[in-house]
Amino acid sequence: MSSADLRYPRETLWADYLRAAAGVVLCGAPLLLLEVNPWLAAILAAGFVLFALFLARTALRHRTRYVLGPDTLCADGPAGTVVEWGRLDRLKLSYFSTKRDRSDGWMQLSVGSMGGRLVKVDSSLDGFHDIVERAARAAEAGGIDLSEATRANLRSMGISVAGQEELA
Repeated sequence: MSSADLRYPRETLWADYLRAAAGVVLCGAPLLLLEVNPWLAAILAAGFVLFALFLARTALRHRTRYVLGPDTLCADGPAGTVVEWGRLDRLKLSYFSTKRDRSDGWMQLSVGSMGGRLVKVDSSLDGFHDIVERAARAAEAGGIDLSEATRANLRSMGISVAGQEELA
């Protein structure tokens, strides 16, 4: 297996930049230009901080590329780290619904190997399915116990892990 160079799609990143910038401006402008009461100022300041953090996270995602290799997943960027598949000790696949009926949403994979930082990627990343599949194989080979939610999310992606079948 050769290495794959994976990144978040530009369209997704630019949409996030636009949302973050709009939030920073809409929350920050009243603080700079108007005399607002302290309670409203606190709410606007909290919104400003949240949108600024979202902007920083988007910039971090923009600058990070993920290299999926046969033995590792490397997050190459400002907060880079490496997950060694042979030393994998953490795997969590979460689903976040945007609708009450769970018909729409996104998934987030969190993986880590012994002594390393956690790598988190979400389903908007190009090649997300390949990373999840490789992580599931590494978890299977390493005998890592997966939560019921992770097993259910793997099944929903069409990935089965031996020894992790649904309990009847």
